[in-house]
Amino acid sequence: MLKNIHQEHSQMARLLRLLRDKLRIIEKGEREVEYPLIKVVVEYLQTRADKYHHPKEDILYHHLVAHYPEQAKLVDDLEKDHQALAALTEQFADTLTMILMDAVIPLDMLAQSLTEFVDRQQAHLEFEEREVLPLIQKLFTDQDWQAVNSQWHDEQPDPLFGERVEKRYEVLAQRLAM
Repeated sequence: MLKNIHQEHSQMARLLRLLRDKLRIIEKGEREVEYPLIKVVVEYLQTRADKYHHPKEDILYHHLVAHYPEQAKLVDDLEKDHQALAALTEQFADTLTMILMDAVIPLDMLAQSLTEFVDRQQAHLEFEEREVLPLIQKLFTDQDWQAVNSQWHDEQPDPLFGERVEKRYEVLAQRLAM
């Protein structure tokens, strides 16, 4: 399970790098903003991370609290961060939807929203990779791993990074392959 979470973090980091590249284009005004591509990235993160990845992490975090109660504050902070990230992602997705429906949003406001979105997502991933997951790796016993692995039964194929890319993610997959 931990290997899978690390892999998903790596995939999310690739998407965040792509968004950061789009942010540079927006800030420099070099060319037209690819709103549909940005929207697809955000939708992927929204559906995959918020509805699949974070619940998987939550299994680890709940087990951590149940068996290592001294980590309760850390887990509480992580759960609050997951909720805040879900709200931020939804808000940013709504902004993109408005833009795609021809609402006029100044580029500097879009750049500010995109910066906050990418920075918060990146900081969260880095914190989990640097602090949380190594702690879990250190503390968990074989029995802990058996317990958490037995709780996760929702292995769905990844629509972007899986063996078969869904049609709605084909352009994004091509961009990531560049």
